[in-house]
Amino acid sequence: MRFYWLLLSVLSTLLIALPAQAGRLLYWRFESNDNRLIFTTDSRVQPRAQLIPNPTRIVLDLPGVTLGRPSVDQIIGGTIKSVRVGQFNAQTTRLVIELAPGYTVDPQKVVVKGISPTQWTVDLPTPQRIARPSTSPSLPPPKPSPSPAPLRPLPTPSAQRSNDFQVTRSGLFINLERNGNNNQIRVNRSEDQKTIEFTLPGASLPQSLINQTLPVNEYGVGEIRFEQPQTSPPEARLIMQVSEESPNWQGYYSRLGGLVLLPKGGISKVRDLTPPEPSANNNPSNSVSQNQLPTISLIQLINNNTQLLIQSDKPIQGSGNLDRRTGVYTIRIPNAQLAEPITGPQLGRNSPIYELKVRQINPESVEILVKPSLGIRFGRLSQPNQQVLALDVRSLRTSTVTPNPNPRPINVPPPSNTSLPPITSNPPSTSSVSPRGRVLVIIDPGHGGKDPGAVGLGGLQEKNVILPISLDVSRLLQQRGVQVKLTRNADYFVSLRGRTDLANRSGADIFVSIHANAVGGGRSHVNGMEVFYYGHRDLSEAIHRSIIRSINVGDRGVKRGRFYVLRKSRMPATLVEVGFVTGTEDNRRLSDPAYRRQMAQAIAQGILDYIQQKRL
Repeated sequence: MRFYWLLLSVLSTLLIALPAQAGRLLYWRFESNDNRLIFTTDSRVQPRAQLIPNPTRIVLDLPGVTLGRPSVDQIIGGTIKSVRVGQFNAQTTRLVIELAPGYTVDPQKVVVKGISPTQWTVDLPTPQRIARPSTSPSLPPPKPSPSPAPLRPLPTPSAQRSNDFQVTRSGLFINLERNGNNNQIRVNRSEDQKTIEFTLPGASLPQSLINQTLPVNEYGVGEIRFEQPQTSPPEARLIMQVSEESPNWQGYYSRLGGLVLLPKGGISKVRDLTPPEPSANNNPSNSVSQNQLPTISLIQLINNNTQLLIQSDKPIQGSGNLDRRTGVYTIRIPNAQLAEPITGPQLGRNSPIYELKVRQINPESVEILVKPSLGIRFGRLSQPNQQVLALDVRSLRTSTVTPNPNPRPINVPPPSNTSLPPITSNPPSTSSVSPRGRVLVIIDPGHGGKDPGAVGLGGLQEKNVILPISLDVSRLLQQRGVQVKLTRNADYFVSLRGRTDLANRSGADIFVSIHANAVGGGRSHVNGMEVFYYGHRDLSEAIHRSIIRSINVGDRGVKRGRFYVLRKSRMPATLVEVGFVTGTEDNRRLSDPAYRRQMAQAIAQGILDYIQQKRL
């Protein structure tokens, strides 16, 4: 008996000592056009914010909030380098907005605002460039070069390589024109699996691409060559140099003269592939004498040890390969030679690089071996300009390699606890009252992950349009007291059956699937939104009315459709097509975050109207 009471006492002590159940970070996104971070938790939170220099980061800690999934590092591009989300400690989730090297913001102008105790926004002012020396003061002066290459912030994986060729987050996009309606695309892969050739009958490349070979160094693609043979009718040809392990690639016309190249199986199949070395035939310094070879004279760490720069006096090309077993990153530069001597970085106790070896492996090739220090990993090899190669150096720790002595606090006022404003500027009087019942709405962002959905003008993908709209609809409904579940809250694939099973298993009251439309044949004049139902028309009509009265958009009406998610859902269900990604007008609007927010507000208001109408 004494043992029994002792056991109860120990258990009671342990239960009292356990922390209260933490909240969760439900979702977040960064809107590049507005420099705005939006995030939502499932319980009340009071963030703490600070600005940390070198490199400039806005750090937000969410006490009492857990992430519940692996850390995320999203490359943004431009003056915002990336947004990282991770678990700082057992009870704190950390969000970090890192600016591009050489940029900063005034922390007093960073506005952290609580729309409610669970929904927050972080608005950044326009980043300003920092004046800094072009070389690290700890390095000996570099060997003089007759034409030193200017340095600038490195492009991100999603950066534009030219106005007519883009490397996107899901593949490659090429701007071109087509004569007639020939949609045929011939794809041929070489026997050695190292090149994939696309032949495009009836297609004409822009003058800026003809007979050009552009480096890609992403997704297992080394470079791509553009050719326009003198034929009638015209015929364009693209030759991609790919890794032998790469899956086949396929091409799709994105209407109005654009071509999208995607790997079979989705971008996840090629994201970690090492690009092949540049072709010797296309190297700008090929077939030159030893005296004419580019000379590599300087290797240095810059931007607070976040980039390793390799500089030559003439144009060079290179490829990188990471040995995951040893962590050593090998950079190979064909048709190049080493200076005598070569200036290298100083590798001290706090250096992110443990060891660096440079060698001339043959009379016309240079090899650089870089071994990271503990807690460091290498990113991608980029080319800021023709005479410079750069390797990203990243810390696996929550802080940078060098301690930051001067963090500057950012004011975070408590969230407003007053009643929230109506969703639309002029909502019906009946909808200004939040529903009091246990209404559960399923919001279903279509497609996702390996399934991009429709691909429209400029490579605009349906999945990237409808996810932010769906997240906003969810946030707005939760503000009004409605329970919401999302079939997906990030870019991953969910089957049609998985979507309806979630709704049916949850006992939901309403199912709203959100999509964007597309039409073939180059009919870019087709624009407008439409709403579909299968068995219950009232929900579709309520959402349709709300969109029409709120947004100046083409109206294609309310229609009956036999979509799987409508037929298999046991509750009132609707499918909203917010516009055509292939339409000139709709594409421009759906690319605008402000317009997407307007669409989300209209859909959410329509759902609230229906809830009031049915007295749910």
